[in-house]
Amino acid sequence: MSIASTIVQNTPIFGKMFSVDKSTGLEEINAWPALMIMASFVWLAIAGLLGFVMPVTQLFDMDTGLFYTTLTLHGAALAFPFSFQLMMGVGLHRSGGCVGKPVTGWLPALAFITMNVGAGLLTVAVLMGLKVSLMVMYPLPLVGAQMGIWSMNSVVLGFTGIYLVLACMILCYPILMLKMTFFGKKRPDLVLAERSLNDPGMLGMILSAMTLLVAGTPLVIVGTTVMAALYGIIPMSMAAWATEPVVFQYAFFIFAHNLMEAMALMVMSAMYATLPLYLADGTRKLFSNKLANLALWILLLTSVTSFLHHFITLYPNQPAGLSYWGNIMSWGTGIGAAISIFTVLATIWQHGLRAEPGIMAVLVGWVLYILDGASAMVTSNIAWSYQLHGTMWQSGHTMTVILSMSIMWMGVLYHHYPVLTGRKLDPMLGSWFVRLFVVGGLGAAISMLAGGAAGMPRRFAAWNQEGWMVYGNLTFFFGAILGASFLVYAYSLLKSREISSPLGQQVAAA
Repeated sequence: MSIASTIVQNTPIFGKMFSVDKSTGLEEINAWPALMIMASFVWLAIAGLLGFVMPVTQLFDMDTGLFYTTLTLHGAALAFPFSFQLMMGVGLHRSGGCVGKPVTGWLPALAFITMNVGAGLLTVAVLMGLKVSLMVMYPLPLVGAQMGIWSMNSVVLGFTGIYLVLACMILCYPILMLKMTFFGKKRPDLVLAERSLNDPGMLGMILSAMTLLVAGTPLVIVGTTVMAALYGIIPMSMAAWATEPVVFQYAFFIFAHNLMEAMALMVMSAMYATLPLYLADGTRKLFSNKLANLALWILLLTSVTSFLHHFITLYPNQPAGLSYWGNIMSWGTGIGAAISIFTVLATIWQHGLRAEPGIMAVLVGWVLYILDGASAMVTSNIAWSYQLHGTMWQSGHTMTVILSMSIMWMGVLYHHYPVLTGRKLDPMLGSWFVRLFVVGGLGAAISMLAGGAAGMPRRFAAWNQEGWMVYGNLTFFFGAILGASFLVYAYSLLKSREISSPLGQQVAAA
């Protein structure tokens, strides 16, 4: 038994949800992905609890410091150790079954350790007083320490945690994905559904890994320099260039924005791979692989430089021409999205659909992702960005993209779950999960966007000013429904039943 399987098996409650099936000879592609997925659900539980505490501090007029602490922890837990780690676990399982390579060795272990230890250190730093948003507006953390708002120790600890998380996303996961795809010997006994790079379901995974690696390299260089200075390895004077706010922010946003785009490429590839498996006529073919691949390439090429729209309000750091370019490229991503929409709908129209919970969850997330893309295109516009970039609209955009990608991966996990665990899920509970998520997810997204349109500031504790409490209450209401959907999903994992007939006859992994 591998160490990953042992950890899963010995973890209370969550281990029961994801205990690895070792009877099929597939433990080498099941174990580490199962551990990553299990850990992501632990962080989801933490984020959900924090998401409940946050509005409670508003309703009962509690200390605003508690609000900002829970807000920071809630956003960080959802974005990285939950959403990205869920994508990483399911993506590695998909890749292993597609190319017939084991997910074993020191690299998946390092990816797991850097993500979860890093998230843990960041959590401790926030509890020590560090309060920054997902968008680490440098040099805010250092200014806060200089003003005595939080300690320098919390800054060092927080940056260490962020650095480890970034190391997982920029280096460990992409390198592991590329290594599995292009290197090593294929093992026929691990091939579940062989795919080539001409397949949209595989192409998107590779483009995503390359995006993370390339777009993240400048941040690795800057971050490594800053970390070396913070720990006294090099004099602070040698890190002066990296601590310039313009340098740090550009390196950060080149990666941060493209992280969302990389996750979009990955999730679209999962859609292209999973949808054909649920077509009513059994053809298992998209309407057009060429159109699907074209959409992926357009999304890649337009999204790489669209991050420039984040700097519209930072004159004179950025020439106006670059701001307009970021705006144009942001709208250009809509072309790729439109082709994706056509391909998916044409596939369903042509072949019909077996409306099972997993694929319905993927499609619901896809609709939410389209809504999020529309909201992003609004704030990429220079005129609108001045009005909306600092409001709850931007928070709604960020949380919507995380929610949409999360439910899509939860839907794909629904398909992969029998291979990982040797058990099947109750379709009735799965259907209730999807229904509750539709109401909660769409409701929370629209409430946050509406609050931003009304001028409600983001990361602002006094919701009772200017009539903004109504948007906070709506977000809390729909957030509670969203939480209920996750509880139903967790309950379905706990109540999963063993598959009686041979696993190979029940499911083939995509």
